[in-house]
Amino acid sequence: MFGYVKACKPQMKVCEFEVYQGVYCTLCEALGKRYGFAARMTLSYDFTFLALLLMALGDDPVSFKEGRCPFNPTKKRMFCRSNGAKAIDYAADVAMLLTYHKLCDTMTDERFAKRMAARMARWFLKRDYKKAVKRRPEQADAAQEYMNAQQALERERVASVDRAAEPTAILLRTLLSSAADVDEETLFEVERFGYCLGRYIYLADAADDLEEDNESGNYNPYIVNDPSAAKHGDFDAVRRYAAESLHACAAVCAECYETFTVNRFDGILRNILYYGMPTVIKRIRQGKQEDKNDEKPV
Repeated sequence: MFGYVKACKPQMKVCEFEVYQGVYCTLCEALGKRYGFAARMTLSYDFTFLALLLMALGDDPVSFKEGRCPFNPTKKRMFCRSNGAKAIDYAADVAMLLTYHKLCDTMTDERFAKRMAARMARWFLKRDYKKAVKRRPEQADAAQEYMNAQQALERERVASVDRAAEPTAILLRTLLSSAADVDEETLFEVERFGYCLGRYIYLADAADDLEEDNESGNYNPYIVNDPSAAKHGDFDAVRRYAAESLHACAAVCAECYETFTVNRFDGILRNILYYGMPTVIKRIRQGKQEDKNDEKPV
């Protein structure tokens, strides 16, 4: 579910990349402080984007300070300080909630080896998940509702791609709008942005897993919607259709973004929306697998 909302480094200014990396490293640091070392493994570019956007929409000042990373202590990193920490902490808590539910989903859908690995990981994170629930009860309720709705659709094996993406869209709308410091008029566009971002994430994940899900028999709306493609293992038309849907979601997100009053990080956020997301879509359209090292600290 994670890793589809990230920057395109070749199109990013050096100074902006330093800030982007700084927020990424600060989120990793926050996960470690709030939930322990193992929680750092839940780090994702999607949650980095969430923290960046919330800080960009807020009025509170944000500052950066050099520090040392435990994974690379010989090199100094930039870390976000001051009031920006509120958005970082929120993203860390949400990351814990969603990672826990992702592990629960893996225990239901995947093969034996992955189920056992997910079961063990969930056991390690269970106490931290309870902490996150206490800190963010509204978001925890939304995540649980999402999980229940998603499981019901998967049991039904719905062929509608739109219906399958609905729970994730509603969840992202709730997670973003409940934390955004904006006026009532802007809130509508924030909710619309979160909804389409959630659709984008779900559809990108489903399209990315076509071959794997077809081989394992796991539910995938694209496969149920086009069983002939699944039978012959030819997903080119499916990927083309998925890419069109993903571009539509990204376009609505960009349209909403243009209505926001952005106080900082505009260049980084535009890079993600106008270069990063299209790059991910292009990779999915071409059927290329994600780089397994892509979620390691940059």
